[in-house]
Amino acid sequence: MRLFWILALGAMGVYPSFARSEVFPAAHWEHRQPEQAGLSREPLDALKALVGGRGCVVRHGYLVYTWGDPTTSSDVASACKPVLSTLLLMAVQEGRLNGVDEPVAAVEPRLNSLNAGKDASITWRHLASQTSGYGLSEPPGAAYAYNDYALALYYSALTQRVFQTNGTEVLRTRLAGPLQFEDAYTFNAFHWPEREGRLALSVRDLARIGLFYLRGGQWRGTQLLAPEFIRMAIHSPIPADTPLTSGREAAMLPGQHTIGGGKNITPVGPGYYSFNWWLNRTNRAGQRLFVEAPRDTYVAAGHGGKRMLWVIPSLDLIVSWNDARIEDHDASPGDPNTKCNQAARLMRAAVTGHPRDGAQPPGSSGPPSEIHRPQPRPPRTRLSIHRNLWRINEKITCRGSRAEGLLMNMRAVNAVFEDAQRPGFDPEANASKFIAQIPDYVAGGVRAFTLNLQGGYPGYEGAVNSAFHPDGSLRSSYLGRVRRVIQACDENGAAVILGCFYQRQDQVLQDAGAVRAGVSNVVKWITASGFANVALEVANEYGHHGYDHALLKTTEGQVELLRLAKQLAPGLLVATSGTGCGAISPAIAAAGDFILVHFNNTPVTEIPGRIEALKRFDKPIVCNEDDKTGARGAAAAQICVAHGVSWGVMLESLNQHFPFSFNGRVDDPVIYRMVRQLTRP
Repeated sequence: MRLFWILALGAMGVYPSFARSEVFPAAHWEHRQPEQAGLSREPLDALKALVGGRGCVVRHGYLVYTWGDPTTSSDVASACKPVLSTLLLMAVQEGRLNGVDEPVAAVEPRLNSLNAGKDASITWRHLASQTSGYGLSEPPGAAYAYNDYALALYYSALTQRVFQTNGTEVLRTRLAGPLQFEDAYTFNAFHWPEREGRLALSVRDLARIGLFYLRGGQWRGTQLLAPEFIRMAIHSPIPADTPLTSGREAAMLPGQHTIGGGKNITPVGPGYYSFNWWLNRTNRAGQRLFVEAPRDTYVAAGHGGKRMLWVIPSLDLIVSWNDARIEDHDASPGDPNTKCNQAARLMRAAVTGHPRDGAQPPGSSGPPSEIHRPQPRPPRTRLSIHRNLWRINEKITCRGSRAEGLLMNMRAVNAVFEDAQRPGFDPEANASKFIAQIPDYVAGGVRAFTLNLQGGYPGYEGAVNSAFHPDGSLRSSYLGRVRRVIQACDENGAAVILGCFYQRQDQVLQDAGAVRAGVSNVVKWITASGFANVALEVANEYGHHGYDHALLKTTEGQVELLRLAKQLAPGLLVATSGTGCGAISPAIAAAGDFILVHFNNTPVTEIPGRIEALKRFDKPIVCNEDDKTGARGAAAAQICVAHGVSWGVMLESLNQHFPFSFNGRVDDPVIYRMVRQLTRP
C-alpha cells in the first residue's frame, strides 16, 4: 500500500521526502526519484549538460540521478589516489605499519642509500601528501610536487611489500568486497605492467567509496576503517605556505615507472591536499579551492576534473563522473566561473531550500567575516563532566585505559598567534600548520588543546597579540582564525580549553569595564557559534605580576568573572588557572566547574602532595601547563594520571616560542609515547 501511494503521488508530481538516515546500497543501489531525496531535477539536468560523459548523484544513501552509462568501468586517473591512501590507513589499522610517519625504507630498503641517503626518511605521509621529494632534489617534507613517479613508488611499496600481493587483490578484500562493488574493477586499467596502479571503476562504484567516507568509515553496521583514520584523511592538509619544488631532478630506484604523469604536474595543492583528497580549504593567497561549494566539500580528481568524486557532508550528497568535459580543476581557486565551480553551484542549487552554506559570492576569495558568517553547523564533539569524569559525546574519555575519564591535553596557545609588530609573520599559515597536525596529536592520546585569545609568551618581549579591542569588543580577523582551529578540533573529536586573557597583553583593555565586556563577548561568541567542545579559561595564571587589571590579579576579581560567565552561559564549563605551583584559591575552586592548575615549577616528586591538597574540592583536576620535557615530562604525566589528574603537554621552546613549530608527536616522542600508553585501552 505504501508503494502504491508513492507511485500515485509521483504520477501527480508530488513526492514524499525521505529523512536522512544511515542508508547503504547492498548488491545494487536502491533508487529514488530526486524529489524524494529533496533534490530539484532542473539543476541536475543542467549539471548533466555541463559535465557530459557519464555520472551519478547519491543523496541520503540512495542513487537518485544518473547520466550516460553508470555501469561502465574505466580509468579514473588521479581520482584513484585517495583510494590508495585509504588502503594505507587500513594497513596501519591492521598493524602492518606502525603509522603513517613510518619510513617507507622499512619495507623498501633500497631507499636508504638512494641519493646519499636523502630518501631514507621518506614516510608514507610524505607520499600521501606529495611532499616526498622522490626523484627531486628536495629532502622529504621540504616541498610540494604533484609527482606520479612518487605515486608509483607509493602503490608498489604498499601493495607488494606491505600487503604482499597485487593492488587489485588488496582492493577486493578491503573495499570492493565489503562495499559490494557492482561493476568491474582493476588496478591495472590499461593492462600494461609499466602502468600498474591506474584504477578502473564505474562511477557508481566510485560513489560507494564516497559514501564510505561520508558515513565515517562504516558500512552496513561494520566499522571497516576507524573514524580517527577517516578524520586524518580529510582533515590533514599540507600547510598553505609549503614551498613548491624547484623541479631539479634526482635519482630514482632502478626501473621506476610512473602512474601516468611527470614529477611536477601542478603547483596547486598547498592548503588543499590531504592524503590525496582535495579539501575545500584556502591557499596562501586566501583563495578557496571551490568558492561555489560548501566549505566541508572534499573531492578526488583526475585529469584536471574529467574524472571526479565530490563528497559534500553538509548536503549528504555525493556526485561522481567520468569522461567529462571539465578540465579546469587547477584553475578553480578563487574563480567562481570555472566549470568545476559552475558544477558545484548546480549541486548546491539542486538541494531544495538549502542556503549557500558558507559558499562565497562570485569574485570573493578569503574567509567570510565573523559578522556575516552562515548559521553554525551542528557540532560533532560535545564536552561534558559527569560524576567528575570528562566525557566526549557522552562517552567517558579514554575508556578502559589508565587515563579513563581524564582530559589529556596539549598547550597550543600560539597556534592562533599574531603580532602587530611583525607584519611579515603570517598568522593564518601558522594556524594552518597547527591544524594539519591535530589528527596526529589526537592519535597520540591528546583529547584537548589549550588556546588563548591573547596567546602566550613567544620568547621575546613587546609582542602585541590580542583578540580584543580596547573596549573589550572582539576582533573578527582574530576570531576567524580561532574559529578555524576550534572547528578542526571539533572535526577530530577533540576539545578546546579557550583562555581569554594572558599576562603582558591585558594592557590592551582600557579599564575594568572592558575586561568584563571581554569575558561577556567571548562567552556570547562561543554560544552563538554553536561550539560544544569548548571550556573557558578566564585567565592564564591569574595573579601573575604581568597583569595590570585588578580583576585579573585578585581572587575576588576572578570569582566575579567566573560567575559572570556562568550567568551568561550556565552550560559552559569554566575555570581559571593558577601559577606553576599547582595551587588554587578555594574561592576560585568553588566558583569554577573544574580545577585548572599548572605544574611548571613543581618538582615531579612533589606533584602527588599538591594533588592531594586539591582533591578536597571534589572537582575534576586538570593540569593544562607543565613545561617538563622528555623523561621528566613523561614521569609527570604518569604520576598525574595515577592520581586521577588530567595532564597537559607544554613544549615551550618548540610550540610556544617564535618561530613556532608544530610537528605532531615527533615534537617530543618520549612524552607522546607515554601519553599514548596512558590513554590506550
